[in-house]
Amino acid sequence: MKSPFLYMLEFCLCSDVLLALYKTLFEKHIPFRACRVYLLVAVAVSAVIPALHIPVYPADPAVDWSSVAEMTEWAETETAEAVPAPVVETVRGVDGEQILPALLRSGYAVVVLVLIGWFAVRLAFIGRLRRRARLTDCGDYVLAEHANVRAPFSFLRTIYLGDGFEGRCRSIVLRHEASHVRHRHSVERIAMELIGCILWFNPFVWIAARWLREVQEWEADRDVLDGGCDLTEYRMTLFSQLFGYNPDMTCGLSHSFTKNRFMMMTRNKWGRFAGWRLAAALPFVGGMLCLCSFTTREAEAADDKTAVIRIGADGAMTFNGRPMKKEQMLDFIATEREKLAESERSEMTVKIASEPAKTANPQIFVEADGAVSLDGETLTLAELESKLKAWRETLSPQVRTDCYVELTSDASTPMLAVAEVKNVLRRIPLLKLRYRIGESDVVRILAPLPTSDGKVQVVEVVPKKRNSLLVLVDRSGQVQVKLLSDRSAEIVPMAELSGKISDFVSGKVGEAEREMKSFELPDGRSVDYLVSQGIVCLATDPRTPYDSFVSAQQAITAGFNKVREAVAREWFDKGYAALTDAERQLVGRAVPLKAVESKP
Repeated sequence: MKSPFLYMLEFCLCSDVLLALYKTLFEKHIPFRACRVYLLVAVAVSAVIPALHIPVYPADPAVDWSSVAEMTEWAETETAEAVPAPVVETVRGVDGEQILPALLRSGYAVVVLVLIGWFAVRLAFIGRLRRRARLTDCGDYVLAEHANVRAPFSFLRTIYLGDGFEGRCRSIVLRHEASHVRHRHSVERIAMELIGCILWFNPFVWIAARWLREVQEWEADRDVLDGGCDLTEYRMTLFSQLFGYNPDMTCGLSHSFTKNRFMMMTRNKWGRFAGWRLAAALPFVGGMLCLCSFTTREAEAADDKTAVIRIGADGAMTFNGRPMKKEQMLDFIATEREKLAESERSEMTVKIASEPAKTANPQIFVEADGAVSLDGETLTLAELESKLKAWRETLSPQVRTDCYVELTSDASTPMLAVAEVKNVLRRIPLLKLRYRIGESDVVRILAPLPTSDGKVQVVEVVPKKRNSLLVLVDRSGQVQVKLLSDRSAEIVPMAELSGKISDFVSGKVGEAEREMKSFELPDGRSVDYLVSQGIVCLATDPRTPYDSFVSAQQAITAGFNKVREAVAREWFDKGYAALTDAERQLVGRAVPLKAVESKP
């Protein structure tokens, strides 16, 4: 989902382009009705295009879940000093970074309410004026005459007229305002006014409203002159009118006394190819769709030589999207193979992917203010724990060990609020957790909390200083890396954190202990490898934003995977992602992901 700032920027860009197109190609070159429609549609389209989500571009590579490392369970204790955890107060502080977005949202709402209120006041004034006026039904319109109307105007089907309009002048004025009524100009003004109230931050909306009023006056002038009125007489009538109360959302003779208006009175022919000019807007709309609306689509099969078998958590199987039973697998593969040319059959590959059932992935969302929802339903922490416990009991033991909970949050949500949800998951216990924000995600294993009956025993990991690398993410998202055996800390960009992790795990940095272990490879070879005892300790401030926490977790995984990539190429002469399950397990044992989290 786009941020409000990005939406506003793209909205202003789209409206700027479409209004510039109107000014250069359409104004004074196409009929008045087409100009009015274009201005209204241009503002509406500019607001809609940035809000669209059209999956067109090729999908990003799918996440290989088998390559996502999980934390190793520890059963060893050591007598060295423990990793110091940040000391925090139990009372949640006030975070200016959370207050600012709330203030901006409140300010936007206040401006909208003020503008709509002023709009309602003007409507009420016109309604009161109509009730006090002398009404005459003239068929196509209703004439409302009152002494307080100093300048004639029309609103919806009513023409408002004051004293002093007699004879030929009265006829010209009524003909002008009747044109506004006939073309429903007031309805267009109301629509543009409401759009301006809601999207007040875009100056191009107000410019479009002014241009719409201008073209409406041009159209009314043209109707009067086409009806037989003398040009000089009509211009003198305009000059003779006095300025008085005339709401912006009404149509009246006191608007647009400009040189352009008088010039347009003598223009009764349009430029050539008016229709082609309107068609010229289509490429610009298409370009803005590509820029602001088109996104990546879901991944598809690579080519006709690749068949994909998907296995759901309930055992259901599909072959290239078609339902299939286990005993039909060979027949499906043979049929697919027959579709290929003889020279291509040897290149055919079959991919097998397992997918958890939708019911095995509850989705928890944590708001920036700490509010929690489960699958869209807002709950308290106690209600969340109760529902997840009940859901877990409905799962079979096999599914129960494989399922995971997905935790999503606003980017600015403080980690203290996320930690409260994690404690709920530990008590249940639901141990596999997928942190997610936008398109970024990472899977971790949560250590369960001890139960009162002692059924769950947790062995606390107390690593030696020399084996520990502390990664601290503060409230501003800044990352500090520190070897606990060294008192100095180093500030590193988030993009360089994975490199620091891989250097520590591979032994290039620090003095972490390493234990020689022997591994039997599937081809019969035996290799010795120094397995690092280094542990990465991730600590966060209570107000560390959630997106920075997820980025740090991803960097930790990427750091360990860099070392695994090097081992895979050394042992099997291919990348880690290309290994078989058996080969990947061996590399995972040689480079286990040892990472722990401290409480915020």
